[in-house]
Amino acid sequence: MKTLMQSICLPASAVILAVSLIVGGLLAASPGNGGFFPGLGAALGMQALGAGNCLSFFLNAVCWGSGFRPRWLRLLLLIQAVPALFYAGWAVSALWTGGLEQSAYAQRRAIEDAIGKDDLPALLRAREACSKRCQALSNQHDDLLVATWASSHHVATYLVGRGARVSVGNWYPSQTDLRTCEGSYIPNPMPLSVAVAKRDMDMMRLLLPVSDAYARSEALQLAARLDRLDLVTFLSSNGIPLQRGGPGQRGDHLLVAAASGAAMHVGKWLLTAQPVAIEHAEMQKATEALYAFMDNVQVARSLDFARMLKANGADFNAAFRGEPSFLDEAIRTKRKDIAQVLLAVGVDSSRLSPARVAALSELLHEPDKPFYNARTEGCFETGV
Repeated sequence: MKTLMQSICLPASAVILAVSLIVGGLLAASPGNGGFFPGLGAALGMQALGAGNCLSFFLNAVCWGSGFRPRWLRLLLLIQAVPALFYAGWAVSALWTGGLEQSAYAQRRAIEDAIGKDDLPALLRAREACSKRCQALSNQHDDLLVATWASSHHVATYLVGRGARVSVGNWYPSQTDLRTCEGSYIPNPMPLSVAVAKRDMDMMRLLLPVSDAYARSEALQLAARLDRLDLVTFLSSNGIPLQRGGPGQRGDHLLVAAASGAAMHVGKWLLTAQPVAIEHAEMQKATEALYAFMDNVQVARSLDFARMLKANGADFNAAFRGEPSFLDEAIRTKRKDIAQVLLAVGVDSSRLSPARVAALSELLHEPDKPFYNARTEGCFETGV
């Protein structure tokens, strides 16, 4: 039996050690200053060396314990012992840390589940059981965002009472991005903006007093982009200036936000009532925002919004994105749908170069391409 163990363990130990030295050495010597994970090769190489040495040491120790004790094996065990112990200690520590992290995430999920159910007693129990690692995963400002998404008014009221605020200084997880059902993408909305998207009036009234100027401005811009004129006037009546920017600054006009969603009701109100004067530069920014919207979304009202802008002084023949005109950019990017909108608005195609005229003719004769909307689940409707 001892001879059989030795005949198996020693060759296996030698093969494992040799493979780990070769593979680990190659990985450790690989360039580690590029790609998404710089230094990954070196890290994997050290892992291979450590694991191979530890397993080889174990097999050699089995042979030693079976009575096979030549001097060379004793020397090899002494050489392998220290790095094997270091690797084993690191592995145990990593497993322990992983267990603590898993427990912390489970505690965090319990908090989010309680928030989602608007169960304040359950939330208090979950927060009481939350370890330091769990507490490091989020704070009450993040919890307020979760509560807003879930329309958990009791929890949100409790959090606001405990000092939760809606501020640009707070960090909000990127998995809370918004998408309209048409395909527009709104990254990292703050809680007040989420309340606007969900048309949660009670939540808006709760969050408005504890939101900073940036959060308020963002919410107003989103209301305009989603073409919710009633929310624009509601937010404006609650002290949010229609002009973006602080005192002494001049930010983008609300018309730019409306154009970024081809928001007809808000756009018409801004252009006819003109609660804030619209300068030509802002009109051009709105024109560029509308083009960016058409880049991502195909809806018939884009043409109506473009005509409305043109009737109020927008210049669709102006230079755009390094091209002589908006139409040139549409031709360059082979966007037949946008080119058709621009031609319907009345852009001057005679200003195109002969090469672009030929490219436009070819583009217009291409078959229409269906527009792919990546995701509609959990989306928000525009104008409702």
